[in-house]
Amino acid sequence: MNAEAVRLTAAQAKADAVIASVREPHDSVRLLRVTVTDAETNEVLALGFVSYDAPPALRLVES
Repeated sequence: MNAEAVRLTAAQAKADAVIASVREPHDSVRLLRVTVTDAETNEVLALGFVSYDAPPALRLVES
């Protein structure tokens, strides 16, 4: 294996590990897409989704 192939293999393994550590099911309405991109080649190595909750909007209640 040449040096570039070794680098890409290591980068792919790390990208897979990062996404596996944050990935969540798609059961939320609000999702963020998390992408790991190789800075040298600009190639997307892995992608996953995480959910988030927005604070409820304030409502004006008159009494």
